[in-house]
Amino acid sequence: MKKMIMTVALMCTIVLSSRAQVYGYDQALKLPTVDLYDDALMEMELRAARETAARRQKAFEHFGDLAYDAYLNKRWVDVINNVNSALNTGYYNGKLYYFRGFAYESLGYYKNAKKDYKVAKKKGVFEANAALERVKQKRKANK
Repeated sequence: MKKMIMTVALMCTIVLSSRAQVYGYDQALKLPTVDLYDDALMEMELRAARETAARRQKAFEHFGDLAYDAYLNKRWVDVINNVNSALNTGYYNGKLYYFRGFAYESLGYYKNAKKDYKVAKKKGVFEANAALERVKQKRKANK
């Protein structure tokens, strides 16, 4: 029991005497330590995060524009591919789900179209209501 109490006391002493990541043995051995709160490193990480977000936003807009162009030109496979690429950036837009749903519907994939129309409806795209009903009727007719 004494050994356990001594061990716990020693561990408490070590924990309480340490500051951030600078340990007693580092100071005794004159080892270099790294400050966890280095302002330059934090600024570099924040800048990298901002740049990454800007690139993702630009990619989202690019693929969204390509999807819309394909939608206008009735290139349904291109619509699906470009919407998938846009959504893979981490951003979303209800209209993109509607476009992809319309492409699936045009290709005869009513189950996928129904899923996308439901998401578009939740995101506030009012055209999705009528499209969802249209797909439900088409699915009934095909059964």
